[in-house]
Amino acid sequence: MHSLSTSHASAVRCPSEASGSEDRFVPVAASLSLVLPAWNEAEVIESAIKEADHALAGLTDCYEIIVVDDGSSDSTAGLVAQAAAENPKVRLIRHQTNQGYGASLRSGFQAAQHDLVVFTDADCQFDLTELDRFVLLSRRYDIVCGYRIDRKDSALRCLYSRVYNQLVRLLLRTQVRDIDCALKMFHRDHLKDLQITTDGFLVNSELLTQAKQRNLSVVEVGVSHRPRTQGQSTVSVAHIPRVATSLIRYWWNAVQFSGTVETDGIESNRGWKRSTTFWMSGGLVLIAAIFMLTNLGYPLIDRDETRYAEIPREMLATGDWIVPQLNFQTYYDKPPLVYWLCALNYKLLGIHEYAARLIPALAGLATLVATLFFGIRMIGIRGGLLAGVVLMLSFGFAFTSRYLLIDGVLSLWVTLALFTAYEAVRDGHLKWKWWLLSALFCGLGLLTKGPVAAVLWLPPLVVFAWLTESAAIPRWRHFAVAAVVSLAVVVPWGLAVAMQDPEFLPEFLYKHNLRRFAGDFHARPIWFFVPVLLLAGHPWSFLTIPYCKFLLGDAPQCRRQRPTVIGFLLLWSCWCFLFFSLSRCKLPTYLLPAAPAFALLIGHYLSHVLGASRGQLLHQFAGTWSPRMATLATTVAGVGIVVYAIASGIDTSHAAYLWGVLWLLLSVVAVVVLVRRQQRPQVAWASSAIVALGFAVMMMHVMVPAYSRDRMLFVPDSPLTSQLNADPGQAIATVAHEFSEVPFYLRRSDISNFNDRQIDRVGLFVAKHHDAILIVDERVPIDQIRDQLPRDLAVTKIADRGLAQVWEVAPVKLR
Repeated sequence: MHSLSTSHASAVRCPSEASGSEDRFVPVAASLSLVLPAWNEAEVIESAIKEADHALAGLTDCYEIIVVDDGSSDSTAGLVAQAAAENPKVRLIRHQTNQGYGASLRSGFQAAQHDLVVFTDADCQFDLTELDRFVLLSRRYDIVCGYRIDRKDSALRCLYSRVYNQLVRLLLRTQVRDIDCALKMFHRDHLKDLQITTDGFLVNSELLTQAKQRNLSVVEVGVSHRPRTQGQSTVSVAHIPRVATSLIRYWWNAVQFSGTVETDGIESNRGWKRSTTFWMSGGLVLIAAIFMLTNLGYPLIDRDETRYAEIPREMLATGDWIVPQLNFQTYYDKPPLVYWLCALNYKLLGIHEYAARLIPALAGLATLVATLFFGIRMIGIRGGLLAGVVLMLSFGFAFTSRYLLIDGVLSLWVTLALFTAYEAVRDGHLKWKWWLLSALFCGLGLLTKGPVAAVLWLPPLVVFAWLTESAAIPRWRHFAVAAVVSLAVVVPWGLAVAMQDPEFLPEFLYKHNLRRFAGDFHARPIWFFVPVLLLAGHPWSFLTIPYCKFLLGDAPQCRRQRPTVIGFLLLWSCWCFLFFSLSRCKLPTYLLPAAPAFALLIGHYLSHVLGASRGQLLHQFAGTWSPRMATLATTVAGVGIVVYAIASGIDTSHAAYLWGVLWLLLSVVAVVVLVRRQQRPQVAWASSAIVALGFAVMMMHVMVPAYSRDRMLFVPDSPLTSQLNADPGQAIATVAHEFSEVPFYLRRSDISNFNDRQIDRVGLFVAKHHDAILIVDERVPIDQIRDQLPRDLAVTKIADRGLAQVWEVAPVKLR
């Protein structure tokens, strides 16, 4: 509450004052209230009151001058009180303490009693006799704004104003050229509907933004501007950061994400029976489980799958669960959580492909369940269920959910950490239960892939809490507790590994985090993730253009359909995209932690698209052309994949030809449907989802296993497998490549590995063993190795498969 006091002089009641006019016609003798905010304006306030009185008297007999003294420390209030005692048209409203420009206007507007309310500053920089044009324009417009024709401020002040005006027009879409010109006129009945929530200099922007949102008519008129000759301006350069941050926060809350889940058109969760929600969610999870958890036993794919399957096998072989090893050499790249989970799985199920792939598959399924659960809480049942469908059928997620990668498990922990962090701050006061869970999940992310988990968690959370008025802002003590919880998860392993191998943590943090970010590995251009995102998000990426229009749209319906949670999801997904784009080291799977947020954004949007009335222009493209083009693209991609697989010899079975015929027929149907316009959005997107599911099944259950069996060294019934297993004592070395599948499938711990900088050592290895098998990267010419060998050794190729050349080295006399 503001502390106010009012002088004893009462306002004059005008007998001719109109109580309201339906056509908003303002008579020549309009009744006017002029509000003058004043703070330490003793030097100029008397002149301001006299000039205002003279100007208003020339316009009408029915007016009042309301001076709001905002806690002045000089004699401003006394001078105004004296003027009020002499002139009944003058009123004084006094704040006991300084509360700000916005608070002064709010008090003045509340006290105004006449039809038209004008405000200006008490510095006499405007000629108030020009208000006659304002009165005339007020007959046709709800708000009349002045703009300074020849501004008399300093060049620097004018520059600040121009920049600020451009920002306001860009963010708030007010379309007013001089937003902070302190001469504006309002109709009092409309002014009652405009709320001033800020006490600072943002008040003009706030008033005109609300006016635009309420479709009030606004007109601008040029006014003269005088140099300030008395008093001192309260505006300084020091206000710029505060005004800029206030503007950004106001844009975020009042323009960009001003809706709520209850009012944005999505059905309330209470409108659905719990049993219905349970069965629909359960059905979706069951379909996802069948897709993700079945047919995982095909050969591991080099290089990631074989690497991440072999490291936990070596943990079991050596009994060392602290320092990860690959080819029985310290592997510094990642912390051990995924390796621990795989090793435990090996103990329970045995060492094979299914046991290895079950970990990322379960992580993918858990990510889907978390997205469903929190999506229903965040955006409603329909939006949450649609987000689950979007996530499951997004090609990138469907692929990685069945592929042995660190990123899938990291994505689960980051997803849970950000979901629970949102729950912790969403309602204005921090909830410790959710906060501690969030810290725990962040710690598990640290133990999975290192500091990147905290980097993906902290910035979107901090920015969201700072931007959003309804959210709680975590304090230093909250982050300190979160840090303790997160570090408690990872520090015990960190201490253990430091004691066993002091070089591990420095090597991991510097080389595999800082130097990776700088581009020492997998360097890619900054735009690399743009096509990756479009391909990984198929078929939903066909909603990109209409969704951007929805997200940036200024129509009232768009604003109502953008609740605060959409801002959080947008910060989450965009930060992940931006961070990895800024990093020079890039791999397609790095974007996986953003997938749940993208899925919820699209699920929320689809709930509006599918619920829109027929012919509604706002979502017409998204409900008609987007699903048709997505379906056609999926069918054409299906034909192309099958043709490639057959032409390259990956899969020449009858099933491949049947898939090709199916996709060809569906392509024809998609073309026919594309030219029709009668298809409902629900039918169009359901068809697209079914086709996408078929494509995912073909790719992950048919083509990827076929590729694996065609390219990998160790496949069922392979003669090479039998030959390499025939003599367990024969020396084997892998050259210029990890070829981790060799020790994994042969279950041997004596496989030597020579990286591409150690090829010159292969000759010593062969000379020592004489009878050996060399598995060499296909890029290495065999002559580079043959030249190192003694003359009595011969080299014979016994296989050429995938990336590998398999050579047998033996004495000539034995051949």
